[in-house]
Amino acid sequence: MKGFDGDTIHAVIVEDEPKIGMYIKDKIEALDVTIRVEAVAENGKEALQIIKEKQPQVVFTDISMPVMDGLELAKIVKSTYPGILVVIISGYSDFSYAQQALRYGVFDYLLKPLEDEKLQELLFDIHKTLFYAKVKQQRQVIHSDGYLFQQSDEVRYALFSICVGNILYDVQDLQLLEYYREPVNQIPWNTLMENICKDYGSWYLVDEQAVNQKILGIQILGQEEVSLPAVARQVKDAVSEHTDMAVHVACYRELIPYEELWNAARYLRYQLSRELIVGKSQILTDGEVRNKGQDMIEIVKMKINNYIRNYFLSTDLKNFAEEIRTTLKYMILNKATQAAIEKVSLYVLKSLEFCQEDYDEIFVEKKRVALQRCIGLSQTEDELMSRMMEEFTEISEFMKTLHEKSEETRVHEYIDKHFLTLESLGQVADAFGYNYAYLSRLLKKTLGMPVNQYITEKKIKLAMELVDENPDMSQDEISELCGYKDSRYFGRVFKNQTGVSFREYRAKKD
Repeated sequence: MKGFDGDTIHAVIVEDEPKIGMYIKDKIEALDVTIRVEAVAENGKEALQIIKEKQPQVVFTDISMPVMDGLELAKIVKSTYPGILVVIISGYSDFSYAQQALRYGVFDYLLKPLEDEKLQELLFDIHKTLFYAKVKQQRQVIHSDGYLFQQSDEVRYALFSICVGNILYDVQDLQLLEYYREPVNQIPWNTLMENICKDYGSWYLVDEQAVNQKILGIQILGQEEVSLPAVARQVKDAVSEHTDMAVHVACYRELIPYEELWNAARYLRYQLSRELIVGKSQILTDGEVRNKGQDMIEIVKMKINNYIRNYFLSTDLKNFAEEIRTTLKYMILNKATQAAIEKVSLYVLKSLEFCQEDYDEIFVEKKRVALQRCIGLSQTEDELMSRMMEEFTEISEFMKTLHEKSEETRVHEYIDKHFLTLESLGQVADAFGYNYAYLSRLLKKTLGMPVNQYITEKKIKLAMELVDENPDMSQDEISELCGYKDSRYFGRVFKNQTGVSFREYRAKKD
């Protein structure tokens, strides 16, 4: 596979209808200029040859295709090229397809027709995942009872994904690492696992990329009946005795054969990342992915579009922070997942782009990192609300400054366009519906002088240009063209601004 250089992501699209394939290609490349689609294949067999030649980082594939379908392609790609991310883009909304795809190691599952917003979120997740892969952190077995992997028809595995606290979006964030490392290391993992697993069989505990996440595998021999949700509760309760943080455990309801362990662990990680609720210890079993979370996100986004975005586009931002607070309260009361809160927070932040074209990209990126960090650090609902409101209050203050600059620009442009017909600042105030005193202060700050002086200087500058270009034009004619009805008054203003009379200035040009 081509090395990910952080700049260009190489991709292949597999779609049996060429027009749709090209449509998907154009859409992806339009939304993310760092992604380059190397080829569009029409079936899985053709795609495998292209993947072998092109060595992409990402494969986007349909499910229903002749010769070889997308699920079979995904299975082969993940077994042959485990570093390649496979994304299903299909018209099949049946959850069983998505579940099967995830068990094959598929990165994500999008439905047709593609929505820009969901596709952008996916592309963002792809960037994060490839960046983490670049770091090349290796998981390691940190505790075991001398466990050896066994591949046998008589052996099955109970598999659990454990998260202490919250999902970490940036596993390299030093502040998050320091926050979690000590309390997680103080948990007596070896003793706890020995006590829990003594009635079952051999076991192992694997360190994940994130310092606060682990995978537990227990070897089960023969036909022994084991309630995996009950074991998950044992794990949660045991770990919870040694930490004040919430403990989340995801598991399968059924035992897993050896060859499915890797993909099963990946599926459990995916489930935790989608279903974890901040501050609420949970037991999650496979197949419990909730539709409620996405419905809530859509409701909240609609509210943001209808209200908060209006503040961005108006001069009234005083209710911005309060609307955010109301939105967060609604989500928390309705048990919104950590992933949902992150998506909505980033959606609000992205709305900054609608303010004006030259919004501060550095500030937006800084706030994105800060929001994800404060979500990762929050251990209770109240803490989550407090930390996030600190960030959004700062964003609100930034928005006020941005709007003030936007107001200055729009008013300034209006004056530059209409200065010949403006006789007073009151005309400008009426045009924008602003308070006279407020507008006077605003313009004096941005123009560096009273607005009447600014208009006068522009008129006299125009008069000088007219004399330079039309030396035969009379004072009366130039006076009228520069917006002065009284030629004698124009003459006095001209001398006051230039230091010479109109006639003297024209004589120098002769």
